[in-house]
Amino acid sequence: MRQFAAFLILIALFVVLVGTRFKASDAEKLAAVARLAGSKIRNALPPAVNIAAPVDALRKELPTRLDHAVIMRLAADKRLAGLNVTVTAEGATVKLRGVVPDAKTRKVIVSLAENTAGVDAVVDELAVPAE
Repeated sequence: MRQFAAFLILIALFVVLVGTRFKASDAEKLAAVARLAGSKIRNALPPAVNIAAPVDALRKELPTRLDHAVIMRLAADKRLAGLNVTVTAEGATVKLRGVVPDAKTRKVIVSLAENTAGVDAVVDELAVPAE
């Protein structure tokens, strides 16, 4: 709660400075206010708080292998729910295998795989049943 209050104070100071139309000569005052606000925010944080912890936790959740990245993208697309597509990766090349209901779905899967970060080539081995 103290962190939020310190942030609100910083925003209020900024609004006051902008509202008073400060001049270039007020740079010393602005620098002093910024130093004071920064120290108050640092003092409001508990000493053991690691600000990067949420970012580190998110990184642990992100896929590190290319095939996992493609699988996660396919799983996130609701249009592909219930489809069984096998994804394998060799270097920056991804191979897609499975049976899809139509050509439109096939195009969506290939497009998602091609537009995944780190993928240079996609080998499309998806089968579409004959109508």
